Amino acid sequence: MHFRRVQLLFEMPPKRSAADKSKTSDQNSVPLISASALQHNLGVLEYARTCQSAAAGMAAGVLGLTSIPGFLFYFSVVLIQALFWESKSSFDWPSYFLDRTASVSHSLVSGLFTYILFWVFLYGMVHVY
Repeated sequence: MHFRRVQLLFEMPPKRSAADKSKTSDQNSVPLISASALQHNLGVLEYARTCQSAAAGMAAGVLGLTSIPGFLFYFSVVLIQALFWESKSSFDWPSYFLDRTASVSHSLVSGLFTYILFWVFLYGMVHVY
């Protein structure tokens, strides 16, 4: 899975009045990004978060984690995965996403539901039956 750069395609100057046309400034330019590349990158994060949540849920179920330690395990795995994504992007997140917190916060709740599903299922299969 690879990220696509969403960095500037080109900079489009904002519309200015006739009085402002005499002043040229690069500070007022509006960056345009590739929406398809941004959507692709968020899809990659979604897919990776779902797979990571399923694998972590299986591990937590087999290890017999319950209550708070189980949830702490999930959030620690999320942070480790965010560090992997940071290193994969060479710590240059603005080139791939609009917000730096996307590696941690994107699909966090849906990943938690997947984690709980696999966690409870494997815990029941290994430790209850």
